[in-house]
Amino acid sequence: MKYALVTLSLISIATHASPVQQTLQKEFERNFAIGIVLSDSDVFTLGFHDFDPNKYLDIDNEDIGTQDSVDLRKQVAISTLPYHLSLTDDEQSPTKYNLKGRLYALGIDQDVHINEDKTPDRNKELILGSYTELERQNKLTEHLTLSTAAGAHLMYYRNEYDYRSDAISDLRPFLDGVFLNTDAWAIVGEVNAELKYLENEHWGKWYVWSSPHYFYGKGWGEGNNGDVGNPEGWYWVNGVKLFYDFTKVGRTVQSVYTSFNRVDVGGDTSKPMNTSHYYEASVGWLMTPPFKSDWIDNVGLGLTINYGSALKGGSLVLFFNQE
Repeated sequence: MKYALVTLSLISIATHASPVQQTLQKEFERNFAIGIVLSDSDVFTLGFHDFDPNKYLDIDNEDIGTQDSVDLRKQVAISTLPYHLSLTDDEQSPTKYNLKGRLYALGIDQDVHINEDKTPDRNKELILGSYTELERQNKLTEHLTLSTAAGAHLMYYRNEYDYRSDAISDLRPFLDGVFLNTDAWAIVGEVNAELKYLENEHWGKWYVWSSPHYFYGKGWGEGNNGDVGNPEGWYWVNGVKLFYDFTKVGRTVQSVYTSFNRVDVGGDTSKPMNTSHYYEASVGWLMTPPFKSDWIDNVGLGLTINYGSALKGGSLVLFFNQE
């Protein structure tokens, strides 16, 4: 995504400052936007071991994974800590209010091959974020629930670039502190909604759901001489989830979990994902804790496969608070 920019000629930077500044601004906007999408565990999942599903399914489908996409997944690390606090005392109330959010960190560590005859440069990017929203949940019928929410992300972006070769040394005075080896901040507002149809069965539960998200914000900081822009984008998730409870001992319930989602993306999110939509499927095992907790609903282990995005491929994952 980023590395075509570092090949800009000195003449372009010197004589076309405004177009270059606009291009760099758009890159900062996309960095913040992709951080929002990738930190939403209902939309995208990375794990502790990545692989190409083609090798295990004995197929040859580039939309489900390639060696390049698996290598890219291995260069991206995401940590997310969600939280959910109920603000309504009456559990039987048809209208409930919740305080929800997540803390997240996204790291990218890549070798940059500008000249194959030279030692690759090293590029590291870090995005830290905190998101908090107020949600209103309305029970429309026994099975149908409509939720609406508004919140805000506070985000920090940091780039560290190690010039291991002289491939772009002539550009260093123009890039350092502007696009490379710099940082930026953003405050991003988000509104979202969720329509869910839930069926409780004797063996567990399943539901279908649809959830659009829109966000817009303001960036500032050292990067691009302070012209960080306005991150803007949207994504829309449509999916189905199933929980099959196979054992229950005391408070502890063990379940088989599976989900299938289609995610449509737009605005500053579509180019980093290299698509307008993608699919993600997951299957795994979940266990609720043997004690009452407002913070932990369940933990588990599973497998997820991404189809059709720049980060297509499979991962072994640790699940946390799947609902």
